[in-house]
Amino acid sequence: MVDVEDKISRKKFFLEAFGIDITNPEERREAGRLSLTAYCLIYLPHYFSLEPANFHRMLIAVLEDDTEEALGIIGFRGSAKTTICGVAYMIWCVCYGKYHFPLLINDTVAQVKVNILNIRKEFEENELLRYDFPETVLKKESMFSETKLEFTHKDILILGRSRGQKVRGMRYRQFRPDLILCDDLEDLEWVRKKENRDKTERWFKGEVIPAQEELKCKMIVIGNLLHDDALMMRLKKQGFMKFIILPLIDEKGEFGEKGSVTWKAKYPTTEALEKQKKKVGLTAWFREYLLKIVAEDNQVIKETDIHYYPNHLLTDLDDYGNPKIKVLDAGVGVDLAIGEKQTNDFTAMVSGLRVKIVNAENKENDNKIFIKPNPVNVRMGFDATMKKAKDVQEIMISGTKFYVEGVGYQKSAIEIMQRKGIPVYPMNPTSDKKARLETIAPFIIDGSVMFPETGCEELISQLINFGTEEHEDGMDALVYLIMGMIKRRVFKLSERPDKI
Repeated sequence: MVDVEDKISRKKFFLEAFGIDITNPEERREAGRLSLTAYCLIYLPHYFSLEPANFHRMLIAVLEDDTEEALGIIGFRGSAKTTICGVAYMIWCVCYGKYHFPLLINDTVAQVKVNILNIRKEFEENELLRYDFPETVLKKESMFSETKLEFTHKDILILGRSRGQKVRGMRYRQFRPDLILCDDLEDLEWVRKKENRDKTERWFKGEVIPAQEELKCKMIVIGNLLHDDALMMRLKKQGFMKFIILPLIDEKGEFGEKGSVTWKAKYPTTEALEKQKKKVGLTAWFREYLLKIVAEDNQVIKETDIHYYPNHLLTDLDDYGNPKIKVLDAGVGVDLAIGEKQTNDFTAMVSGLRVKIVNAENKENDNKIFIKPNPVNVRMGFDATMKKAKDVQEIMISGTKFYVEGVGYQKSAIEIMQRKGIPVYPMNPTSDKKARLETIAPFIIDGSVMFPETGCEELISQLINFGTEEHEDGMDALVYLIMGMIKRRVFKLSERPDKI
């Protein structure tokens, strides 16, 4: 007989909260079935030694809700999101037979093995759980497996996989994955490169989503805000998942008093917060505790520095049928990278209009540079590049100037563009990209240069994550555009804007 008094901690709290006889196995099992919180307190108290936060109750509620089939969970480091979702919830589902084929996915095989081990240890060594759920026993072969757990007397298999591995088309007996838990699929080093971020999304949409049971599957994706273009942010923007944000500091007052600590049992004092902040450093503190996207130390332009204009303003007409904006000038910044191989940089063409908003009371609206949506940013060969430049010229206003880097092999491209009737201004930049970005940053920060509300997401990502992106061709093209258009306004027409 298991010594229940020893195995269940926080007995007084549990009795007050649920009012059951904790010495009665049937009452324990029934309480655990009805409430994941009760289950955690009865069978997994060693994982939950601190008083839970309000956000824990909300998190558990959505896990218990079978109608919530797609969840994204972003929580601060140490918020117990993995403990609750990846350990407690997974074990709870097995004990009550809620799913037949849970799939547990992490970024690396090593992490998969650790999480599978944590679950297996509970079924092997948790005496109270073994006593109350005698039918939930691991098969012998699973006792030595590092990536899967199969149970006797129940058609249940927990399978572990890492990012990038094949999961599409998998079946356990007649079952396809009906619970998919993805935990930290990317790390900080991985998300630095856009190609890696694209690769993760392609794998997720090509393997993970098609792997699930078509009639009913609960998918939970856990992560952090490592990058404004990482998988978690992409999924959040796409809108097909319900997202739960669990910050350490409640800036919006969603879990209690505005500005308060969301888990006071873990950080009861200001001193405790400051100690943790000093331990991890400011960058990690903002990114992993306050859930703010932070670029590296090279960041020149922040997300809050970007000014937007509504896309429809480009085509809006006033009451008399006249355009609301008057185009004063137009330009295209071009960063050439001739070649279609995957290792080549991208050729980027960023178009802009210097505009005046007609009948605007605020004179500050004069002479804004509106960056047009959907800039060119692709790998292409020489002929395709020349054709694309001509195509861009045809959709721009007459007299649009092209500002092209005029060094190296680009000189020959400039000559051909000029032969095709494209007015080109060669730009001879310094070799320091950061210095170039810093030169045009004031025009972006003060709102002289504005971006469309939609259509320039990748370009803006290159700006605010300068130093973390593998390809910054769009940013380079933007620099040439702004420097060209600004210099043409402040210098004599006879002077060529060919030196940055």
